[in-house]
Amino acid sequence: MKPTNIFRILTPLILALFILSLFSGSVAAQTTAREQYEKTKEQYQVQKEKFDNTRKQFEDAKKLFEEANKKFKNVRDNKSDNRSKEELMEKAREYILRAINHTEAQLQVMKNRLDNPENKGILASDAIKIIDAHTAQLEQMKGNVSQATTIDEIRAAHKELAGIVAKINLETRYFMGMVLNHRIDNFINQTDNVSAKVDDAVAKLKANGTDTEELESDAAEFKNKVKEAKDIQAQTVALFATHSGFAADGTVTNEKDARDFLKKANELQRDTIKRLKEAGKQLIEFGKEFRKLARGKVKVSEKGELEINGEATTTLTAK
Repeated sequence: MKPTNIFRILTPLILALFILSLFSGSVAAQTTAREQYEKTKEQYQVQKEKFDNTRKQFEDAKKLFEEANKKFKNVRDNKSDNRSKEELMEKAREYILRAINHTEAQLQVMKNRLDNPENKGILASDAIKIIDAHTAQLEQMKGNVSQATTIDEIRAAHKELAGIVAKINLETRYFMGMVLNHRIDNFINQTDNVSAKVDDAVAKLKANGTDTEELESDAAEFKNKVKEAKDIQAQTVALFATHSGFAADGTVTNEKDARDFLKKANELQRDTIKRLKEAGKQLIEFGKEFRKLARGKVKVSEKGELEINGEATTTLTAK
């Protein structure tokens, strides 16, 4: 999964967390979730613009390099055409330097993302140090490319860069996968409290003689989706415990194993988020039905508690 794709699926998860907080009985939870949702939207737009800009520069540079490579093949045997060779050499050099800049931009975006207060303490590995080490490696490569005097040196740098980029992409996906796991766990941890409050709301309406069949159906479907999400998340957590293809600090040890691991993790996380989004939608339906059934019977007490015919409940409001 590309970093931009992870930002994209984080946004609906935070929105779902906000929906969940509306039923959790905590003003702080509602405020935090709302702030996280708005912050995530803003961060995604900023990161997307950065990636779009660097991607265009990279694609332009790639096209330039491919044209240069093609021309090099045509003039390779023409030893008298020194001017063309020098020109093509500079184009190839420019391509590598732009490619390095693009890679450094990707690392900086990732570093900023991981360095956010909301993500601190999530990673057992020192991801920031790994990113800084890659950045230093790229800076050294820039110097080597700038001083290169032959096309063979440029090609060697290109090959080295390709290897570094492959590892960076895998490690980025691994780190963001861990961040996503943390967000999913936060969501799931709130569902038990919400389920209890949903049951409390149903019980109080039922005690008043209200027909709660549809409400109970919505509640049951919510719990079912949450259970499905929990089961899938348990598989994901177990998978990350093995971190096949990665060392304990998050660096790549085997690229093939790492790609296979991330592919499976991506599939599981997407499936979990799908279930959680469905649970959030089901909770909205529960809220609509609850308000319809409780119409005229609901008021907010001086303590900020929701009362149904004089009986206090903290369901669907803040304490």
